[in-house]
Amino acid sequence: MSIQFNKTMRLSGDQYIAESHPKSMIVLHHTVGGTAKSTFEWWQKGDLKRIATAFIVERDGTVYEVFDHKYWAYHLGLNGTFGVNDKRSIGIEIASEGGLIKSSDGKLYCFDRVNPRTEFKDEYYDYGRLWRGYRYYAAYTPPQLDSVIALINCLCNIYGIKRQTPKAHYSYSSDLYEYEGVIGHHHVRGDKSDIHPGFDWNRLIEEVNLSLT
Repeated sequence: MSIQFNKTMRLSGDQYIAESHPKSMIVLHHTVGGTAKSTFEWWQKGDLKRIATAFIVERDGTVYEVFDHKYWAYHLGLNGTFGVNDKRSIGIEIASEGGLIKSSDGKLYCFDRVNPRTEFKDEYYDYGRLWRGYRYYAAYTPPQLDSVIALINCLCNIYGIKRQTPKAHYSYSSDLYEYEGVIGHHHVRGDKSDIHPGFDWNRLIEEVNLSLT
């Protein structure tokens, strides 16, 4: 699958750092938001300066590049604790509500709020037990997975990023702070649930030819 970047939504220059650095890591996130546009607008609003990723993948598979991927912004968190990783990493956000809660009425709700506006009616993933505080998650869509795989393959080719990923798909480890390859945000932040266990790591590994380390 070829990949095209949609550049119709671009962050203003004060919302990322226009410094080019060699890239050796790709980090997958999900937005915990409604759409790619709503996430972009939240970043652009500027309440949290320079907190962004270069890419947002919409549910229909559209890949929005909101700033040039050779530049960087803070997407790993903790006020720059992982600043070196931010500079050498490329963040990819998957538009998703993320973790879901089940109310006593048996319905699922997003954003940790139970009201008519947050009832979740789309496809969901059931992990079968709690992981990072949730059992249920908004499912990533097939077009999103297609685009994420194509995007990772493209970025590995552009930057020569090592085609490897941690064999422990769902575990946090501080040993991964300096990892080179493809990881999820949850690998380096024990308090994060992105990306969740419903992500198809096996397909990614096979189609991008990633080794397990």
